Amino acid sequence: MGKRMRSGDILRLIWREGVALPEVEFGVRFQMALTAILPVQAETLMARGDCRHPLVMADELELAPALPLGDVLVEELPLDLPYGTMVVMLPVSGVSFSQLLGETVAEALLLAQSLGGVPMEHETDALYIMAHAAMRRAAALGREGHEVEPQGFCRGLGRSLSRHWLAERRPLLPDPMLFSRSDFLWQRQLAVYLADLDPGFSSPDPLLVPEDLLSVSDTPLRLSDWVSRTETMLRAVMGAPEREYMPLKASFAARFNLQ
Repeated sequence: MGKRMRSGDILRLIWREGVALPEVEFGVRFQMALTAILPVQAETLMARGDCRHPLVMADELELAPALPLGDVLVEELPLDLPYGTMVVMLPVSGVSFSQLLGETVAEALLLAQSLGGVPMEHETDALYIMAHAAMRRAAALGREGHEVEPQGFCRGLGRSLSRHWLAERRPLLPDPMLFSRSDFLWQRQLAVYLADLDPGFSSPDPLLVPEDLLSVSDTPLRLSDWVSRTETMLRAVMGAPEREYMPLKASFAARFNLQ
């Protein structure tokens, strides 16, 4: 099926009962860990079949013309899904909790980047900086006694970022196993590779990444609000030109499962 599932594949997976609610205990644990790192309103589901890695999508993603993901889910599953929710579909696999979390966080950062407005010439810098900020937050959670193991989390980040950054360029890496290492983010060869991949990459110093970069709210935000606030923080850190922030209306709309 390729590295990325297409919208039609996801729709067929849902219609064929390949997507289900997680076990309650696991779902709560995963949701708490995810929102402790990224304060975004999210719904975690389990996906079987051809789902090989976490899928992170906006609820408004159209799986077919005029058929958004959120509407399909509330028709097929026993759940209510507020508008503006980030939908996470996890593969049923033997991957560790922390690695699954790290891979999901990286996919969420990629989603935020695709929905945001960071100038193209700063995109690699932005993703690199966000990955370091997520890693620092995960390490802090581990020190605080949460069920997050930093090495596994970083390997999860690497699994996702390798799909995004490597493509067909893997032979250019001196160490082909770089993204499998739990310390890949701090390796000099990563910065050298990214500079070769993107001439606009400025090799930001990881030590200068603010620890609270991703802590843009004390409570989970609607996806669009989270993306906007995260983009504002990134622009401030990178010195990118600011753009006018347009706050969304405060009204809260929700889907209801009427089955």
